[in-house]
This record gives sequence, structure tokens and C-alpha cells, in this order.
Amino acid sequence: MFDKNYLYKIQQEREKWLEKHKNAKERDIKFVTDSEIPIKQFYSPLDVKGDYFQNVNFPGEYPYTRGVYPSMYRGRLWTMRLFSGHGTPEETNQRWKYLYKNGETGFSAAVDALTFNGIDPTNPDGAPEVGTSGVPLYCIDSLFALTEDIPIDKVSVALVVEPFTSAPVCAMYFNMAKMRGYEINQLMGTCQNDILTMTVGYIPYKNCPPNHLLRLACDFIEWTVPQKNVPKWHPINFTGYNYREGGIDAVQELGFVFASACSHIDNLIERGWKIDDFVNRLAFHLAAHKDFFEEIAKYRAARRIWAKLMKDRYEAKNPHSLQFRFHVQTAGSSLTAQMPMVNIVRTAIQGLEATLGGCQSLHTNSFDEAICLPSEQAAIVALRTQQVIADETRITNTIDPLAGSYYVEWLTDELEDRVWKYLDKIEKVGTIDKTLSSGWLYKEMRDAFHKRRMRIEKGEEIMLGVNKYPISYDTVTDVFRTNEEAIDIEVNRINKLKARRDNAKLEKILDKLRNVCEKEENVMPVIMDATREGATVGEICDIYREIWGIWEPPLAI
Repeated sequence: MFDKNYLYKIQQEREKWLEKHKNAKERDIKFVTDSEIPIKQFYSPLDVKGDYFQNVNFPGEYPYTRGVYPSMYRGRLWTMRLFSGHGTPEETNQRWKYLYKNGETGFSAAVDALTFNGIDPTNPDGAPEVGTSGVPLYCIDSLFALTEDIPIDKVSVALVVEPFTSAPVCAMYFNMAKMRGYEINQLMGTCQNDILTMTVGYIPYKNCPPNHLLRLACDFIEWTVPQKNVPKWHPINFTGYNYREGGIDAVQELGFVFASACSHIDNLIERGWKIDDFVNRLAFHLAAHKDFFEEIAKYRAARRIWAKLMKDRYEAKNPHSLQFRFHVQTAGSSLTAQMPMVNIVRTAIQGLEATLGGCQSLHTNSFDEAICLPSEQAAIVALRTQQVIADETRITNTIDPLAGSYYVEWLTDELEDRVWKYLDKIEKVGTIDKTLSSGWLYKEMRDAFHKRRMRIEKGEEIMLGVNKYPISYDTVTDVFRTNEEAIDIEVNRINKLKARRDNAKLEKILDKLRNVCEKEENVMPVIMDATREGATVGEICDIYREIWGIWEPPLAI
């Protein structure tokens, strides 16, 4: 990017400077990024490689390093979307309305453990967990309650469900919308539908094998977008955030995300679809972790890697197919139960990372999340944190303001190079379902977790209040408690549904689902029929278990 003679002069002056200051004392610590990339004292034009137009270019231009849109936040701010879900659908509905009234611009339903794993509240295995970790969405009546008086035709809704339950929960949502008179081909929203969240982000309970999870995820993508049933929907959200929370670093986070995306793309191409038929509706969900500059460089590198993948490997023709659009969530694993008000500071800094890195949507964590589900007070502070960034800091005045920083440009290049190498390592193991069934990904997660734990124990990774200036757990913050009567409310909701539905008619539809599963056809059309007639999440997922069996993940400890 610079004249050779000019670079030669800088090289000479740099050597003089190093000699002059060779005895300058530095702190006795490792100067590395969170991904353990060694960092020099300073960076200069000598560290910026390649052609500006090929590597960086202008906003909205290939390879989209500086952002996917030519105007970015000068045209439209990111969507402010907080995960919400607790107790019952009615209580979550009230939280949605509260946040919407206070400026939230997108809704998100974090579901409870039973919904996540396809279990009804009448099942004694999961009954104590009803509504404790998210909103229970077990039947179509739950979706009516969740969205009562919510403008779902104007505001996008994210349903945080994975491949095992994405089809039934989203089918309930679509059927609810139809019954309320909405055209589902106009609905905006996202379904997480992420095989790795289902398997390495959490420990699954009585789920089916990875090859079937992959196919279920692709069934949903196929039915919504290329078949044009809900073409404005984002049918999958590759959620690197959830694996990052398990201890992996920024390089691994992007490697997992892109390897998974390629496996899904390959599956859909094998079904006869072209890359441009669907790929521009795939979404991504990344972490904003503790290393400020590395996270910003990660987002810039991710855009460039995706553009090259789509252009070079898949030969996408539509420019929109090359654009990497992503949601960001601040790092829950960085929050502490010790002095939780400091978590507001952590979240604000991580929110800056996300917005300086050009995210399209942002969730800021609540300060009490290391202790409990977010209270109303904590949620509004989290929302206001985004609004301060948007309305008071003026960082939105110009696009990609850190572009041209020698350090940021070098780190973007370095991360890109490392991600390509890690992606190649993953793909040598096989498709994403094979990396799971072989146990390879679990070993990667295990090793990363142990590595991070040792860094914290040795004090190499600082957590204030934990391993530096340690203090006791906070006992002042009010602990938000979920509704203890939620289980009775949800069991009653299920019983009322079963009493009024045509059970004989439904059983015939469920038999048809068994046949579809055996033939490995797309499950979405019959699940739309089943949920319209009152099938519960548990009833549908039990058929998956019946036909495909239960998978025991090869956990590495």
C-alpha cells in the first residue's frame, strides 16, 4: 500500500528507534491477544500488506472488510435486540412490551431447557425446569400468548431454538401468524437452528444423531427460503457465540462457524439448489469478548473470509451472497458474580467492539446475568448501554473508523490467515456432523476450556474480583426469580389444548410424519399440518427419537 522507497526509509528509522530504546523496561507479562497471537511494541506501514482495493476497499464493496453496506450506521443503526424469556409466554410478552416501549428494535425469545430439547412439561424428566432458563414454548397456544399485541409484521422476531426443535416451534409461529391474518411470506425474523449450539454449545438431552440434525436444519432452510414459503426469514443463525463461551478463541470461533456453514451449503447444493437461491439469508451470531482490538479485527476478517468463500469456492454471482451479516452478543463468560455492577462497564466496552466492527444487530448482556436471569432493571440498563453508544458517542459518524490503523489492519490480516488454516484443519476431519460424531470437536472444546481455565488460575487472564482484587460473591443485588407456578400454568395449557383438538386427525398426521422421517424427506410441510392441529413440541420430537434413535455425544473430559 506504500511506496517502496518510503517503506525502506521507515525500516531504517525503525531499526534506529529499536536500538535507541533497546533497554526500555516492559512489564513482565505476555503481550499476546486472547488467541495468543504475539503482539509487537508498535505497528507501522511496514506491517500493512497487500493492495488496498483487494484487501480493504470501500464500504459496501468486495471484499466488504469495511462493512457490507455503503452507508452502514449513517443510513441505519444496528438492531437493538435483547434475549428475553422467563416464566411463561405471558410474562415474556410483558418484558417484550416493556423493552419495545423503551426503544428495543427487535424481539428475541430465549427458550427454556424443555423447549430446547423437545420435551413437554408433562414429562417428569424436565418438569422442574419449566420456564427457569427461558420462555416455555410447547404448543401453538404458547405462541399466541407470547406475541399478544406485538407488531410482528413490523418488527423482526428471533426464535432461539435449534435443529431438533426449530421446525415445530417455527411452524407454530408461522401458523399463529396465519391465523391472525398475516402473510407469512412477509414475516421478518430469525431461527437459530444451529447444530453446534445443540451439541457443543450445550449438552443435549435425548437428541437424535448429528447427521439427522444437519438434515433437519437444512429442511428448514430449504422450506423457508429457496422454496419461498417465508423468504424474508433468516432460517439459520450460525452461533459462534455459544461455542466461544465454552473457552475457544476468536480463530476457533470463526473456524467452527464457517465449517458449519459450508456443510449446510453443501447439503442444500446436493438437493439441487444453487448458492444464490438461499445463501444471502443465512445469518451469523458472534461473540464480543474481552480483547478489544482482536474482536474488532475478527469482525473485519470474517466479512473478508465469507466474501472469498462465496466467490471463489461456491462461485456466487449475486453480490448479496458475498455479504457477511451478523448479530453480536457481549460475552456472558466475562461477567462476574463478584461486584456485578462492574459488568456494566465490561458490557459497554464489548458493545463498542461490536459496533466499531460493524455488526447488524446487538445484544448487550445484563449486569446480573452471572447471578440470575435478567431483572427488568438490569435489562433496561443493558438496552440503555446500546442507546448511549448509538446516540451519545458519535462513533456512527463515519464508517469503519479504525480502518487504516496499522495495528488493526495487521491484526485483521493475521486473523484471516489463521482462520483459513484452522478451517482447513476442520475440513480434513470431514463435514460438521462427522466432526461431532467422531468426537473431534468435543476434544477441541475440552482442550480450549482447560487452556483458558489454566490461564485464569495462573493470573495470565485477569478477571477482576476473581483472580485480581478478589472479593466475595455479591449479596446485595436482587436475584430475579422466575414464576414458581409456571409448571402448573404450562401443564394446564397443554391439557386444555389436548382436550379441544381432534386427536384422531392429529394421529394420522403424526403417522405421516413417521413416514416422512423414515424416507428422509423434508419434514416442514407435515409439521406445519401437525402444529396447526395442535401437536406439541414433545410429540413431534418423540417421533424423531422413535425413528432415528437417541444419540449419546462422545464427550471429552
